[in-house]
Amino acid sequence: MDRGAALTTLNPHEARTATAIFERMFPADDETPGATAIGVVDYVDRALAGAYRDKVETYRLGLRALDAAAKARHGAAFADCVAEQQDRLLADLERGELASFRAPRATAFFEMLRTHLQEGLFCDPAYGGNREKLGWKVLGHPGVWLEHSAEENLASEPVTKSGEIRSLADLGLDPAAPGDTADVPNFDPQAGARPPREPADVVLIGVGAVGGIIAPVLAKAGLRVVALEAGPWRSARDFLPDELGVAFYARATMSTKFLDEAPRWRRSADAPTGEASFSLGRMVNGVGGSILHYGTWLRRFHPHDFRFRSHVVERWGREALPAGCTLADWPVTYDDLEPYYSRIEHLVGVAGDSRYPFIPRSQPYPMPPLRPFRMGELFRQATEAMGLHPYPVPVGTNSVPYNGYPATRYTAWSSGIGPFAGDRWHPALTSIPEALATGNLDLRTHCRAIRVLTDGDGHASGVEYVDANGELQTQFARVVILCAYTFENVRLLLLSGDARHPNGLGNNRGQVGKHFMTKMFSDIVGFFPNVVFNRHTGPAAQSLILDDYVSADFDSFAHGFIGGATLSAENQALPLQISRKPLPPDVPRWGAGYKAHLRQWQHLGDVRIQPDALPYECNYLDLDPRYRDRSGLGLPVIRITYDLQPNEHRLAEWMEARSEEILRAMGARKTWRGPRFTGVCSSHDLGGCRMSEDPAASVVNPELRVHDTPGLYVFSGAAFPSCPGINPTLTIWALCYRAAEQLVQRLRNGEEP
Repeated sequence: MDRGAALTTLNPHEARTATAIFERMFPADDETPGATAIGVVDYVDRALAGAYRDKVETYRLGLRALDAAAKARHGAAFADCVAEQQDRLLADLERGELASFRAPRATAFFEMLRTHLQEGLFCDPAYGGNREKLGWKVLGHPGVWLEHSAEENLASEPVTKSGEIRSLADLGLDPAAPGDTADVPNFDPQAGARPPREPADVVLIGVGAVGGIIAPVLAKAGLRVVALEAGPWRSARDFLPDELGVAFYARATMSTKFLDEAPRWRRSADAPTGEASFSLGRMVNGVGGSILHYGTWLRRFHPHDFRFRSHVVERWGREALPAGCTLADWPVTYDDLEPYYSRIEHLVGVAGDSRYPFIPRSQPYPMPPLRPFRMGELFRQATEAMGLHPYPVPVGTNSVPYNGYPATRYTAWSSGIGPFAGDRWHPALTSIPEALATGNLDLRTHCRAIRVLTDGDGHASGVEYVDANGELQTQFARVVILCAYTFENVRLLLLSGDARHPNGLGNNRGQVGKHFMTKMFSDIVGFFPNVVFNRHTGPAAQSLILDDYVSADFDSFAHGFIGGATLSAENQALPLQISRKPLPPDVPRWGAGYKAHLRQWQHLGDVRIQPDALPYECNYLDLDPRYRDRSGLGLPVIRITYDLQPNEHRLAEWMEARSEEILRAMGARKTWRGPRFTGVCSSHDLGGCRMSEDPAASVVNPELRVHDTPGLYVFSGAAFPSCPGINPTLTIWALCYRAAEQLVQRLRNGEEP
């Protein structure tokens, strides 16, 4: 530390050691300040008194162990060693090769130090780091600008906003300010603390992306609906353009419930478990769910995706299927869902180019695509010259005013952060208010479902939940719909066993949790010394993509694998994102070389790979026998057993090579590959409650009704039989909207729900 800042958590010796560590990891040079001047230790000291208070003892033990290693090796405390000695000690710590401080404890401590270094360098100054915006100045990043022009999107010189760097304070915002209360007609913020209602027609568990979009379908049909949402009504206070505090790859403050019950993970049934790793998958809890922070990509599956097993067998033979693969056709077709695709595209407002070569459509998109950007144009030119078909990603971001909400202002402070500008749709904008206006929706926030109840006949009869006061309550209903995320839906089924379902609801044939699939998003990066991309001038929604390698014509078998991937060029570059991009093999992960590499961020372009994920017998979900959530309820968390299989490694290798080819065609002088296994939780986590007509091989039928539990439904991507390399949100909505209408019709006809 410097400038005499008062310590909050660390003692003076600990702060001195931490200062020496971080300065070696991000050193000052003749042109730019290092970690000390930027205020990294100030940031860490404050964070250890707040958000990271559970890591205080880890810091103390780690700093003490590093000091002990320095004294044993060099006869001096770490801070008193010369720079070369400090560098060797840190390198050994990173590798877990320090005497008496070995892996995995040492490597975990180093990774925490590196993460906190990045946060202290590049967080908003409100958090105590990035003093005087020096971290952003080192990068040459203008900070929190919420609007960019079309000219800036395409500029060939750095967009610097005339040297003005903005922070939250410059916008009059404070991440520590008290929140506001939602003021929505017919919504009672205190309803979650009130006694349960009389038996309802339908109880929804979760009012996120799915529960939010189907609630008006049910309520407008005259059904009495009680909706239990574990989180709050998210409002403007939750949607600050605050990368560290809000983004799903940082502290993810809208995801606290999910993080308290985060799954465990093991690579195989005989491997030890550890904490689940994430690429994108920290899920938001609250009205609107995770689409509050998503990139808004709303793409249709291709017609052949709904019969992918038949497609493979008919084209290449049954022997082409990988060993252990449990691929199955869907019991619905593209034609079944096409009207719902179109309906939801207009309900939500999707901006896209309707001139698309691979997928038939009955209606054009309601809005034109987002405007072009520098990297996208190079991607388009290169791929068209290769005979490919790039197109603007269809997105739920307003390219023009729509539905009473404004057009986007093209800010990079978008994906991973709440919709503070009102330019991208979520259920709290239209769907939930419409459902509340009927008087038939009783929305109860801060209510956490813990068990689905059944009657003596094994019929779903209601939900046991913990209300906003922490009291155990029961809400009875004719129909129960699980509308939460894949992991929570599977967990609730497994936790809700009864005499007729001893292994969990829906699990009499042992199918709950089976056929789990998740995406491995990976980036291939190129260095363009003579090109400036200005990716900080627009959102990730402003992207171009290729579907050529997931189309029905793509001959993947000829290349040694089954499946495909979509390849994309995306905008959006925020400071923490920049610091965490994949590094080339010849660049160290810290030190002067790392710092110099980060300063080249304007010259880095990448192709993102979104691959298919086939289902396998060896990849599944169940309840962890040892670990419980940290929410105070102590319920078992989900355990993920998952690893990439040989087919997926071959697919990734081929797609990585194609991406490098594209980058070179765009003008890259150098390319490198990011990690292939990028996180077992990806936000595209599908399967576990497979949909099929066959009760012996699935959990739900085509109407999403649980086979062995009448009155219980799973409206979720958990029902997907396959996982194409295409964003699933639009298909989840189409499938569930259709199922909601079918349920309404059955209830109107007096049929068994």
